[in-house]
Amino acid sequence: MEYNPRGAAENDESSVDSIFNYVGYILKRWWIIAIVAVVCAAVGFAYAKLSYVPKYSSSIMFVTTNRAEGVDPLGKSSSDLSADITLANNYRYLLTSSRSLLQAVADEVKSSTGKEFTYTQIASFVKANAVTDTSFVNLVVTTDDPDASYAIAVAYANKYEKFAQDAFPATMLNVFDDPYKAEKPDSDRTKLLYTAAGLVIGVFVTVAIFCLIVAAKDTIKSSDDIKKKLDLKLLGSVGKVNKKNSKAALLISDKNTGFSFVETFKLIRTKVESFAAKEHAKTFIVTSTLEDEGKTTISCNLALSLAKNGKSVLLIDGDLRKPAVSTALGVPAAGETGFYGIINGDKSAADSIRYSEKYNLFLMLNGENIPDAAEVLSDEKLGQTIKELEKEFDYIIIDSAPAGVIADTSILAADADAIILVVREDAASIRRIRRTIEDLGMANTEIIGCVYNIAQGNFTNRIKSYSGGRKHGYGYGYGYGYGYGYGYGQSKKKSKK
Repeated sequence: MEYNPRGAAENDESSVDSIFNYVGYILKRWWIIAIVAVVCAAVGFAYAKLSYVPKYSSSIMFVTTNRAEGVDPLGKSSSDLSADITLANNYRYLLTSSRSLLQAVADEVKSSTGKEFTYTQIASFVKANAVTDTSFVNLVVTTDDPDASYAIAVAYANKYEKFAQDAFPATMLNVFDDPYKAEKPDSDRTKLLYTAAGLVIGVFVTVAIFCLIVAAKDTIKSSDDIKKKLDLKLLGSVGKVNKKNSKAALLISDKNTGFSFVETFKLIRTKVESFAAKEHAKTFIVTSTLEDEGKTTISCNLALSLAKNGKSVLLIDGDLRKPAVSTALGVPAAGETGFYGIINGDKSAADSIRYSEKYNLFLMLNGENIPDAAEVLSDEKLGQTIKELEKEFDYIIIDSAPAGVIADTSILAADADAIILVVREDAASIRRIRRTIEDLGMANTEIIGCVYNIAQGNFTNRIKSYSGGRKHGYGYGYGYGYGYGYGYGQSKKKSKK
């Protein structure tokens, strides 16, 4: 099989995007992770505190020698010391595992204190460690009773010698430090350990749940998904722009607008102009599946870009229920009724259009919320009006309602030449976008492609955006409460000129 470097690069980029999606989702919800971690840590601390039982330890230090006659451990040769180190490990095993010695210790404790223990209990109380690189063996007895701990340590001191001689007759094990009785409980580390464990478990479980959510969330997460999952052309990818004023639209006419943002709309404009030249198209609808995907910003900037290229452009606010073009451009629309006034005969098309010298655009705005928008857009007069307007302008850009929320755009699309679908990153589910595409297809109007909007872009932009979420993006966060009650069966047949 021939190696395809471009395909490999795309796969690598897709993998990186996938990782960023997981990281981004988690970082945006860091506060949830923090809360869960703190709660779990508190539970761990509370459990440790409630279940805490004070422990008391008594210890006894032994020293080994590989000679029958005792030798000062500080005056041994290196060969003797090496042998003693090995012997210390053998005695450690004897002290903690010899059943006979453990039973003798239990009997001694019962005889001296009256406390009864089995040899297995004695084994569980005792730990012996050979001090590294020495001939010393430290035996520690730990119980919840200081008297019991001391009694067991003393019993070891009294009983060990016989068993040590039987096991290793040519060696000696002597008591170096006598046992002592604990005066206070051992230091307690369980609170710290359980608190830390709770913290780690809380973080791990929350992150794992978030990862499962991301894996199950079927949305558009990269520009490659436009072609692979929607089978549509990509007109352009508009990067996320963080800005201080989240209510004002980001326009290419603003001096502070970034170079890449402006160039992106030049690219989109070029593709729209190419399609228009081939298909003799003039009227373009800009819509999205859901609200808050940035369709109004795309509509305004596409119209501005076309106008900057010397074209005569009419920008129409076709979202009769939630008009937003006037807000995006900062142009007052009080008393303007747009399509509604024309259909009702209140105004002519000429009276409904104004010219903005600031933007070099012709505008048909709407300042009212039209409740029966579907009926208005279904009127045959609308199609006739658009055809008359096409004679006067090079391009007509219509900012329409979200096509996946209400049926208005599916109805309006029958009078347009083409549709541009705005898809916001990680917003609408792929299933819902596909259903929107099917609904728009009923109008027999071509969807010429998608604008992939508010894309996170490079690593730096992604990390910056994760700290603030979507509130720093652009677009308009108005809500549609209409659901799907209007249906999508009201589309008119396409009448192409």
